[in-house]
Amino acid sequence: MKIVSLGVSFCAILSTEAAAAGFALEHQSARALGMAFAGAQAIDDDPGMAAYNPAALAGADGVEISLTATGVFPLTEYDSAQATLLGVAPVAGASSGTGISSNEIIPNLTIAVPLGDRVTAGVTVNGAFGFKTSYEADIVVRYQARDSDLQVIEFAPTLAYEPAPGVTVGASLRAHLLDLTVTSTIDAGGIAAANLVPGFAPGSSDMDAAFEGDNWALGYAVGVQAALTPRARFGASYTSKIEHDIEGDAAFDLAGSAAGQVLNAAVGLFAADRFTSEFVTPGAAGVGFALDATDRLTLLASGRVTFWSSFEDVTLSFDDLATPDEILRQEWKDAWSVSLGAEYELTPQTTVRGGVMYDETPVTDQFASPRIPDGDRYWISAGLSHQMSSRVSADIGVAYAAFGDRDINLTGAAPEELFRGGLSGRFSFEAVAVSGRLRVAF
Repeated sequence: MKIVSLGVSFCAILSTEAAAAGFALEHQSARALGMAFAGAQAIDDDPGMAAYNPAALAGADGVEISLTATGVFPLTEYDSAQATLLGVAPVAGASSGTGISSNEIIPNLTIAVPLGDRVTAGVTVNGAFGFKTSYEADIVVRYQARDSDLQVIEFAPTLAYEPAPGVTVGASLRAHLLDLTVTSTIDAGGIAAANLVPGFAPGSSDMDAAFEGDNWALGYAVGVQAALTPRARFGASYTSKIEHDIEGDAAFDLAGSAAGQVLNAAVGLFAADRFTSEFVTPGAAGVGFALDATDRLTLLASGRVTFWSSFEDVTLSFDDLATPDEILRQEWKDAWSVSLGAEYELTPQTTVRGGVMYDETPVTDQFASPRIPDGDRYWISAGLSHQMSSRVSADIGVAYAAFGDRDINLTGAAPEELFRGGLSGRFSFEAVAVSGRLRVAF
């Protein structure tokens, strides 16, 4: 008996809840969200922008603390879904649904401490990547995607230095804590039938599997800000990719699957096991510009490329030799985002802002799936800041992001897709993000 693939839908960890393309989170600042992140790399008067450019930490007015909380409220819909197993057996179940992604709160903390006239030290803590999604157990896409929860928390000690008037450089050490929980549905009946075990057929004996793992890994970020003229500012930043070596536990619900029990008794398949997997979070490079068009109006622009091409595949390697490696090809491409925005000072205490952004998806047509039904996104946002006292200010930002219908067409022909089957359907996504920040200087 030879098992070539388990058909594990491990890449259900990748989905659209993160309002940015792919599975990146960009909600580190209510001010930045309110202008669709336009010019974020060039803002030099707000250490809360250090998540976008570590050089921004030097904008602290004394010791500063910024506390931000962002609520993301997504809606993902799918319809016209049809699936087959082993190329011939139709999958029974619901073909449409909503509410795949859950509402989430994303916190951020920035602390900045000037160490002299030219040096500022600090730390940022934020959610860098992640999402949480859930599909019902009886839908036709269940062999491709079920429940998933990915959280990547970033701790970034940061140092900024002003080598000359109007020029600041900065660097961060990025420590990522990745935590992953995934539930998948495996077509144990199809695996048994393919190996000529009598009494089973594709879709006749499903089995749930759960995977939990975590990892610490390190990367870095560098940035620069410069005053081009008294009214124009420029900023650029680069963040490295981070390679995670996830280690975790795999558990299979044998009690709920007769086929799973037979395969376990015959060859030891589906025994509780340990697994390892390499998982890459991508690097990125961005530039931003800020121009004071008048004493009250500032025009903003940004461009950013995320190097998603480093995310090629996900491979699960199990300790038990009876369990074959599981390979999930992704083959993502590098993706650009471009944003334009503006800030306007209504009064010395109150500023309003707005922005728009185009956010390109890294997911190619070939690999678009219910795990990753991502598409090019369009953003519109608005925000407001108010100086409540000389030392305390507050920001609020609101954004709407959406992509149109995304058709998927998975043939199930690749060996690693054999027991996940083929699938076609249409997906759409939209989300509202609301962010608030309190900034305190001491």
